[in-house]
Amino acid sequence: MKTTVIGSNKGKETVNSAAANSKAQKETVNGLPISSAFEDQVKPETAAMEAEQSKTEPTKAEIKAQFLQEKPALGLEQTLKKIKDLGRLSNQRDKLIETTDTLDAFEIAQLDEAEETNLNHFQACTLIIKDDTGREFKTKNPFIIDKTANQIKTLCLDKLAEVEAQISLTL
Repeated sequence: MKTTVIGSNKGKETVNSAAANSKAQKETVNGLPISSAFEDQVKPETAAMEAEQSKTEPTKAEIKAQFLQEKPALGLEQTLKKIKDLGRLSNQRDKLIETTDTLDAFEIAQLDEAEETNLNHFQACTLIIKDDTGREFKTKNPFIIDKTANQIKTLCLDKLAEVEAQISLTL
């Protein structure tokens, strides 16, 4: 640090004094030395923010690819067809729910009757399968009736899940 002498050569020393003061200001702040070792390094926060911005902003190629993947809006005829398909699927869903509810109610009624009469489940039931020509298959075997009812219920629930998965407003 230079000392300034006040005297008759005031102009010369002011220049030297100003140069010395600016040098002193660069090297210290509030009397503490300043290090220039970190001036050329990028702050980690800045690098992380720049990397994050580059990740969140898609490139033109990515935007174009996304645009090509999106389906264009359907025309009137295609929209009406989709609505009819959804109506058909909704009716199919309602029938499957009705079938499983009816089967559950029948099974509950059979359990109640079996408790009252001390009979086995489906003991007093008859399973009849008829075709269009009038031929029929009959059985009173409670084991076959129970397995058939359970199989029908399983098939209905599986089909119900499949139908519900198809119901979507995506055109």
